Amino acid sequence: MIGKRKKKGAEYDPKEMGFLDHLEEFRWVLIRSLAALGIAAIAIFPISGWIFEEILIRPLHTQFPQLELIYLKPAGNFMAMVTVSLWSAVLLALPYIAFEIWRFVIPGLFHKERRMIPALLGITVLCFLAGTAMAYFVVLPYALRFFLTFGSEMARPQLEIKEYLAFAMRMILAFGVVFELPVISFFLARIGVVTPALMRRSRPYAIFIIAALSAAITPPDPATMIMLLLPLVLLYEISIFVAGMGKRKSTALTAT
Repeated sequence: MIGKRKKKGAEYDPKEMGFLDHLEEFRWVLIRSLAALGIAAIAIFPISGWIFEEILIRPLHTQFPQLELIYLKPAGNFMAMVTVSLWSAVLLALPYIAFEIWRFVIPGLFHKERRMIPALLGITVLCFLAGTAMAYFVVLPYALRFFLTFGSEMARPQLEIKEYLAFAMRMILAFGVVFELPVISFFLARIGVVTPALMRRSRPYAIFIIAALSAAITPPDPATMIMLLLPLVLLYEISIFVAGMGKRKSTALTAT
């Protein structure tokens, strides 16, 4: 926990916790989250083949219906299904992991602030799913079409199943994570770490960082990078507005 507040009349007095207490609580958050991931991965493994054939490979076969994936090691198919199970478990366990994170934060909030946690939990999941949907339906098909047609007159493309999964899942999850920017901004504004004015002044630096992040988590293709950069810049502007909402609500709570 990041701290506790105990009610004293109409006010809350912070009850400080030592660094080791915070560390111990955070350790249990990680343990429970990893346990949820493990359970989800085991539950998903029996249908991992269906997930791969009906969902993950669809963007590739929509663009290149004749292209078949290959594997280079005897356990290639098995390890591919393990990979599918692990990545899919992240999506399945996301609501619980988000709950664990917010539960870690709750003791440091006032009572009125705690009532917002269910809504923030839902928005956290929705933002993540919106990012993954954009990657799956828009960015991934374009990136595959660009890379597999570039220089196709020189060599025939042949994809290894492990490389395809790493490419697709990294992009899908990266978009899901970066779409959490408004939620993070709201919370940081709520606890007074950032303000809308600070975010406006920092806009040039933020755009530079966003561009670097886009280049790091997308394939080395300017068009794909821009397809992530533009939504992130828009999300940053939305985050400034959302941070303003968080600041105003925080000010109102302080006044009451």
